[in-house]
Parts: sequence; structure tokens; C-alpha cells
Amino acid sequence: MTMWDFRVSLNRAPTDEEADALYEAGLDDCSIGGGPGGIDHYLMCDREADSMMDAIASVIAQIKTVPGLWPIAVGEDDGVTLGDAARRHGGRTQASLRQLAAGQRGPGGFPAPLIEADNIRLYSWAEISEWLRTRMGDDIPPENPDVALADALVRLSCRARAAHREDGLRHLFEAIA
Repeated sequence: MTMWDFRVSLNRAPTDEEADALYEAGLDDCSIGGGPGGIDHYLMCDREADSMMDAIASVIAQIKTVPGLWPIAVGEDDGVTLGDAARRHGGRTQASLRQLAAGQRGPGGFPAPLIEADNIRLYSWAEISEWLRTRMGDDIPPENPDVALADALVRLSCRARAAHREDGLRHLFEAIA
């Protein structure tokens, strides 16, 4: 199994009791975060699963066990170490990326770290993946297709919920799946 890192945005900030319930539901591999001013509440998850889609589905199922909370979006965190980038890439090792970043291999111009502190460097996955596609010819998508599909489905589900059409959406999805 592989460890998958992703973010699930929530409809609102969980109460202390709901945070406990999320943990008890099995989300002990996720941390609760929020943006400035109390907006953009989310779970940052490090879930072990066979695929990204399986990891996302299991987290969403566990969120839905807490009444009043539901997912509103799915995404990947952009800040990565070279080890994280190698795992997301799937075809390069951390050592390979380290050599590219140091200019020991490749055409040069590897994206600079966003943050450097205490021997830890965080890079932008969007910048690294774009550089690897355009400068190295690596065949990697700009966005994980599982994340994009999960996000589209979660957002569609939210629209159906707002229109009180969840059953209709479920029926339609079963008909086309």
C-alpha cells in the first residue's frame, strides 16, 4: 500500500465534540486546519491505501459518519519535500530529484524551494511537476486525476444537497456508472 497525502475541505469548522467524533471514526491520520478568519476548514490527510481514490473515498465515508459535517472539496497540498514529490511523480526517486535540484543532473533551473529551514526544504508541487513535464519530458499529469475526479464529484454532491436532489443524483450516477 501507498501513503497518499490530500486535503478535504469541510462545510464548516467542526466543534470540539465533532473533532473527537472524526478522530473516533478513524480519521486519526488527518489533522484539522482552517484558514485565517475561521474560513476554509479542512482535513489534511495522510492515508494508506491501494490508490488515491480508495484513500479519498475512505476519508469521505468517515467524515459522513459525523452528522452535520460533509466534504465540499478535495485537493492536494502544494507544498512538498523532494520525497513527497517523488511519491507523487511515481517514476522518479527522491535521490533523482535531489540531483536535479542541486544541478548535478538535468538542464538546470529546477524550481527554488518555497521554504528552507532546519535542513528541510519545501517546494511547490505545481512548479516541480510543470518543470519536469516541460524541461525533462516526464509524462506526468498536471493534477492527479483521482483528486480531480473526487473533487468534481464532491462539488456536484454539494450542489445536489443545496437543491435537495441527492436522491436524484444518486440515481443518475448509478444509471451511468
